[in-house]
Amino acid sequence: MEWVRGFYEKQYSMWELNDTEELEYQQKLLNTLKKYAPSLSGKVLELGGGRGYFAVAAAKLGYEVTVIELAKNAVQYTYQLAKQEGVLSKITVIHEDFYKVELTEQYDVVCYWDGFGIGVDQEQQVLLKRIHHWLCPDGTALIDIYTPWYWAKVSGMTMQIKAGVFREYDFDALNCRMIDSWWEESRQQEKITQSLRCYSPADLELLISDIPLTLTKCGPGGEMNYEQGVYTESVSLGRAMSYLAVLRKE
Repeated sequence: MEWVRGFYEKQYSMWELNDTEELEYQQKLLNTLKKYAPSLSGKVLELGGGRGYFAVAAAKLGYEVTVIELAKNAVQYTYQLAKQEGVLSKITVIHEDFYKVELTEQYDVVCYWDGFGIGVDQEQQVLLKRIHHWLCPDGTALIDIYTPWYWAKVSGMTMQIKAGVFREYDFDALNCRMIDSWWEESRQQEKITQSLRCYSPADLELLISDIPLTLTKCGPGGEMNYEQGVYTESVSLGRAMSYLAVLRKE
């Protein structure tokens, strides 16, 4: 997984976002969080927090949020955003690899939005065991899982992210992995690529068969029609790009 740090640091530098819009966009995730952690004083651990939009939005509600993030520029941005929004005291940002970091606390909820699958199956199992260890008794993990059927369908799709920046999807059918490549038009030789393992709910059940976590719900996500440029927020599982796996600690 040597590609991970380099990919995300470069991606964050290429992708400009509006802070106000992104914080507002977190409402759906916040509603999900409130469902599984109704006490606003609860403790939340977010893996791969990116620029910190979810963490800051959750902290503004009252949650104590710990973020583990590998990309240095994303960590710096999270601190900046938390200070800007007045919640720096409610957020702990750990600049570390979540496969290696040692945590002494336990959390009511562990979240991993839009990024699970960076390793192979054995590495995913290691991470899930760590998540189990980090959860309080009866705690819940909320993990976005990519579906293989959607990413196989959109393989070969290319789009322009902004002026001079492009993105292309591919699918490794042998290893069931979504492949996502980014490049700047003037620097095509510096293309960056991420690869995420996709799992059906049945595959996920097999993955956690020896881990004391119970899959209690699979909530379908949305579907993007790239040809029409239209995103549908709620579709059936058979059409969805991803689903939310709700895992309860046994």
